[in-house]
Amino acid sequence: MRILFIKRGAIGDVLMTTPLVRQIKQLYPEAQLDYCVSKSCQVVLRDNIYIRSVIALDDSDFSIKGLFKFIKFVYSIKKQYDYVFILGKSWLVNLVFKVIQSKLIGFSREKISMYLLDKYVLYNDVTKYQVLYYLDLLSISGLGMANYNNVAMDLVIPDTDKKIVKDLLNSLAIKQFVVVTNSGGNNAFEHNGIRMLPQNKIMALLKHLLQTNTVILLGSGVDIDNYNQYVKTLNTTIGLINLAGKLKISQSTYLLSLAQHFYVTDCGAMHLGFIAGIDSKMTCFFGPTNPQHIVPANTKCKVIWDDADIFNEKYQLYGNIGGVGTKYFQRLEINEVV
Repeated sequence: MRILFIKRGAIGDVLMTTPLVRQIKQLYPEAQLDYCVSKSCQVVLRDNIYIRSVIALDDSDFSIKGLFKFIKFVYSIKKQYDYVFILGKSWLVNLVFKVIQSKLIGFSREKISMYLLDKYVLYNDVTKYQVLYYLDLLSISGLGMANYNNVAMDLVIPDTDKKIVKDLLNSLAIKQFVVVTNSGGNNAFEHNGIRMLPQNKIMALLKHLLQTNTVILLGSGVDIDNYNQYVKTLNTTIGLINLAGKLKISQSTYLLSLAQHFYVTDCGAMHLGFIAGIDSKMTCFFGPTNPQHIVPANTKCKVIWDDADIFNEKYQLYGNIGGVGTKYFQRLEINEVV
């Protein structure tokens, strides 16, 4: 049996699909599982033992601009798979895959997808942990029942990456540190930064932490300019280390496992903290998104969400639609958090 999973991104969303992949492979050890993902997110599937091959498409192929190339790819895999799990929620992707002659399993966010998919799960509740939604796809597929207690995300951390992180910390003479990540809404598919702490809030957090801690700023390449601005504004090189764009995903995860505490917004790095097993040492800031949809139910992390009364579920359900013009985090008091 051959099964294809397809998910555009982003990093955190792809990581949350890994329990589904793992459980199907455990049910069908001889099945060949392939995963199609955007190039910017393929790194989190590296060395995943449950996946035979990763098919990485250009990020633009998942957009209207790249629709022709995407359709060409879909036609190229026609009749190659017994099942296709479409892990995004776009009815247009469901429509394109209708020609593939495989059994299509996916989400129905708009009514049209009910007719395009062979089996579907209604995606309409942002109070439900997203990993459970992916596992619902297994339960309705006919392949078997999902284990809803088996929700740990998979990410391989090679020993070589652990050594790189240890050597880096030794070279910086750092033994104890806290990590701060201020990102969210900044990736290949979204550019509004809506899930980030505003400038005055992140600066207040950093100033407070630097009084008693060595602080490492952790982020990807898209965070470099913002983090450089933080360093410039604080005008200090004592106790503040900017590692934005300098570590791989697996290296960042291992670094987090060594941290005394992790302050993070709703972004891919938050999921790395859960994988690192430091949820009891995490403070997670939420604004336009409902933490119940993002954070595991049994987590020990501290969730800060002061904007529940102005929450608009359209942002989580439909992306950039709804809630974008609202100012979030305005009631956040840093001195009460730290």
